[in-house]
Amino acid sequence: MIQQLIDRMMAPPSNMSRDAAAAIVLMCDPFDLLLHMEQVWNAFRVWGPPPNPQPASPARLAFLRYDIGAFAPFIPDPSLAGVPQWDHLGYSYVLENTRAIQILRRVLREYRSGEGLGIPSIATQRWLEITEVLLFGAANPLAPWLSTSVIRPDPEAVRRNAYWRLFGLDLAFGTDDNRPPAYDKATHANASFIQVFEELLFELWQAITNVRNTSGVNASDDDRIFRIAEALRFALRARRQNQLLSREELVAATALGWAELTLSANTPVVEDLVANATSPYERLRMIGERVGLAPHSRSSALFSMAGDLSRFLRIVESGVVSGPELAWVLYLEQPPVGSPPGAASPIGASSRRVITEWASATGKDLKTRAKPIEMRPPTRPPLLVGAR
Repeated sequence: MIQQLIDRMMAPPSNMSRDAAAAIVLMCDPFDLLLHMEQVWNAFRVWGPPPNPQPASPARLAFLRYDIGAFAPFIPDPSLAGVPQWDHLGYSYVLENTRAIQILRRVLREYRSGEGLGIPSIATQRWLEITEVLLFGAANPLAPWLSTSVIRPDPEAVRRNAYWRLFGLDLAFGTDDNRPPAYDKATHANASFIQVFEELLFELWQAITNVRNTSGVNASDDDRIFRIAEALRFALRARRQNQLLSREELVAATALGWAELTLSANTPVVEDLVANATSPYERLRMIGERVGLAPHSRSSALFSMAGDLSRFLRIVESGVVSGPELAWVLYLEQPPVGSPPGAASPIGASSRRVITEWASATGKDLKTRAKPIEMRPPTRPPLLVGAR
């Protein structure tokens, strides 16, 4: 969500530079940022068009004045209602595996409890204020923001629950003091997600490598790509009936987007921590050294793929690939010759990035396959596929 806000700030007529937009967000009032997230959530129309209710009632709209705030001019286009204007939960999952949130939590604790990390600049003090509100709920005037309460008191546990339900996956580590994580593990989860996802990446790699193959054997299989993508879409949609997990996804995307923005350049807090470097991973590693918590060793690949994975999963889940004749959307970089006007934009570059970085992050060779999984046409309502 943070990256989408910056993209909207850069769009005409402002034509603001990315650095300038990022600097404004990093120095904003945390209430303005929370208010904007609520504006985006309301613009999504999570339960559909009228007469279905909006998340915010007229009274709440009047009380919060959704037309004011530093970022009010950058609310998504109303024509995009029903299309999430934030990153997919997969984006948050891979970024959270870098351990960035836990490392930044230690930074926050150190700065708030003493001067062991030095005297923070005014800009870093603003960063501390926003981080404490945005990620950990300090003095949060918008109670639903973190999806936490006395029932779900820990924001990290809320995110872990969402990752488990949508992907059947946990994070690669425990708590920041290395205890086993404690969170509610749902009975219904997509336990087969990884198997199907990696099978799709394998088939896409075959197609990508054969795009310019004019003399050898063409190993791409558009029908199989469609069938696997369809199975993956059904599994993801099974967990999203009536827009379940949408709020948790927005919250996670914003929290991890804030962490990514913090580490995307030599921001004031990075400079104060003497962690200037040329990549997010190197900055995180150096900050981790200051607070005694190392990031995931494959964090470079995780940072590199996050945005492309979000795009990839959004396209798969959207149903754009509605038949074998549209499988090319997932592996070409330009529409094929003869495509009708308005044809879907292919995401081959993003798919290639996901394949490369997922293999690097997991240590799996996605370019070979020991045993293919069997794909069958669905025999029960699509929204139930993936439940167990």
